[in-house]
Amino acid sequence: MGIFLILVLVAALVLFGLVSQAPHGRRRRDSVPSYRHSRSTVQTLTREQIFARWQTIQTMADIGGGNGLRQAITEADKLLDHVMRQQGASGDTMRDRMHAFRNRFSDWPAVTRAHGIRNHLAHDVGYDLVASQAKEAVADFGRAIKDLGAL
Repeated sequence: MGIFLILVLVAALVLFGLVSQAPHGRRRRDSVPSYRHSRSTVQTLTREQIFARWQTIQTMADIGGGNGLRQAITEADKLLDHVMRQQGASGDTMRDRMHAFRNRFSDWPAVTRAHGIRNHLAHDVGYDLVASQAKEAVADFGRAIKDLGAL
């Protein structure tokens, strides 16, 4: 049973890689990254592609343990950002885009809390991720994506 779950996770990760955006070019460390995205630069994902990505994220969260939960949160955050940009959200950062769409979310504090957890994971090496909070964050990202009509 354990091998089957690992195979499902590997297959899901491969599928995720196939439908994900093209990789970004390398940047010099001292250069200032540009987070400005116009609607025309956002790869359009179909509802089926968004659903496939979401299924992969849920699989990561369900069977991936601590690292799987971390990856699930990171990917769910990316997916929410992609959906917002695809729907025309303005702003230089994800937080700006979330704020622009705040009235479209059924639970604005939960969305900001989930994104805050993602930021801790990305920027705080010693961040202690609690499994229950991680699963709640993934669920909050899912609800936010559903609120936008993408799932």
